[in-house]
Amino acid sequence: MTAPRCALVIDDPKGGLGSLTLRLIRLGIDCFYAKESAEGWLLAQQERNRIRVVVVTPDVDANLVAKILAVLRGADAADLRSAIVIGACPGDATRTRLRDAGVDWALWEPFDESALRMILATAMAPVVHEEPRRTPRLPTTLLGRAFRGLHRKDGVVSSLSSEGAFLEMPHPYAEGTQLTLEIDVDGVALVTKAEVRYTRERGSSAFADYPAGMGVSFRDLAPAARERLERFLAEQNRRFGL
Repeated sequence: MTAPRCALVIDDPKGGLGSLTLRLIRLGIDCFYAKESAEGWLLAQQERNRIRVVVVTPDVDANLVAKILAVLRGADAADLRSAIVIGACPGDATRTRLRDAGVDWALWEPFDESALRMILATAMAPVVHEEPRRTPRLPTTLLGRAFRGLHRKDGVVSSLSSEGAFLEMPHPYAEGTQLTLEIDVDGVALVTKAEVRYTRERGSSAFADYPAGMGVSFRDLAPAARERLERFLAEQNRRFGL
């Protein structure tokens, strides 16, 4: 069965996410739209196997978000759902409440279509058992090159953490492959050894709606490269982090 691709959008009384829902639909994402919290709670229970990500405003009841995520994540513990808060950046206390409720990412106004597409793609990507999760991944659109001996494969780094990355590419290297990875970060190639931890094949029924690619973990990252990576991740966290 194809993995679910729907978003549950829970709006506030001001209707702040109405136009955003239309933007998501134009991006090819099916949406369940709830005008208020009670409707969102009902939709989460009724459609929990189809909902991949929950989109809320900063004014949402954090306790409700926690309840909804518990329902969605209980549907399949190996296939975690995500939550994004979108809107005007609130104060520290509100961000802390949302973070404690399980919200993964934020997209603060103003933002463009590229940022919206980037964070939705990362939030809706399937999670597999082999994927490391000791540090948070952040959405990116960086160019990457993977080398195995004289063989080279190019891809797009769609998510990145201090420990690894996911590269979208049509024919990824096999799980367990040792390779050299180059990622273009701020105009400079970050070079590191890496190992393929898992792959997503386009032909697989489980991932039919998702780009093929491979998740890799970094090995022997040089201090200067790690410093550059951490600076870039800090910038991305200010952009998308809660």
